[in-house]
Amino acid sequence: MRGVTIPATVVVTPPPQRPVRAFARWVAQSTPPGADVLNIGGGCNRSGALPGVRRRAGRVVSVDPSARVDLDTVADERHRMTLEQFAPDHPESFDVAFAVYVLEHVADPAAFAEAAARVLRPGGCLLALTLNRWHYFGLTTWATSRLGVDEWLLRRVRDPEVVQEYHVPTEYRMNSIGSVAHRLEDAGFSRVELRMWDLPRLYEPYLPPPLKGVATAWNRAAYTLDHPALMGHLMLRAER
Repeated sequence: MRGVTIPATVVVTPPPQRPVRAFARWVAQSTPPGADVLNIGGGCNRSGALPGVRRRAGRVVSVDPSARVDLDTVADERHRMTLEQFAPDHPESFDVAFAVYVLEHVADPAAFAEAAARVLRPGGCLLALTLNRWHYFGLTTWATSRLGVDEWLLRRVRDPEVVQEYHVPTEYRMNSIGSVAHRLEDAGFSRVELRMWDLPRLYEPYLPPPLKGVATAWNRAAYTLDHPALMGHLMLRAER
C-alpha cells in the first residue's frame, strides 16, 4: 500500500463457512447499544435478517437505488437512492454503516468513500464485505467487465433466472487492499482493519467443469503462502 499513511491492519483469516453471517456478527460487535445503523445496498437482501445487529441497534436505515429496498423488513426506514444521494441530507447521522457485496459495484470510489464518511458521526465505523480484485475470480470479472462481455459470459455459466435476479454490473474499482485503504484515507477515516480469506465453493459455480479444480488449488496455494492479496474475499472495518 505504497503512499498510504492511514493506520492499516491486514490479516489472513480462516474462511467463514457462512460468510454473510460471520460478517453480520462483526457488524453486531461494532454496534453500540441503541446505535443508529445504515445498511448500504440493503435492497438486495444479501445481508439477511441481521438479528444480532437488530438487537443492538436503536434504529436501522436501509438505502438502495433498487425498488427492492421497499422489501427490506428489517429496516425502520427505507430510502430508494444511492448512498451518494442520501449523504448530503444526513450528515453525522449514524454510528455504524455497513455494506454487503456492494463495493465491487461502486463506480466512483472517491464519492462513495466521502459519502460514507459524511453520514458517520466522529468515532463511527464503516464495515464492508466484498470480493478481492486481485484474486483470479476478481481479475476475470474485472477484465470481462472492461471488455464488455461480462453479461454474455455470466449467462453461459449461471442459470439465467439467477443472473436476472441477482446480477448487478460490476466495476471493481474499490475492492482491493490498496484501493480501499487509499480511498478511505482520502475520505478522512482514521484507521482500517482488513480481514482476507478464501472459500473455493463461492467461486466454483462460475467455473466451467474442466476448471473446477482451480478453486481448490488456488486456495491451498494462497494459504500456504499466507498472502493477503491472493485471497478471494476481504472484510473491512474503518473508523471515522
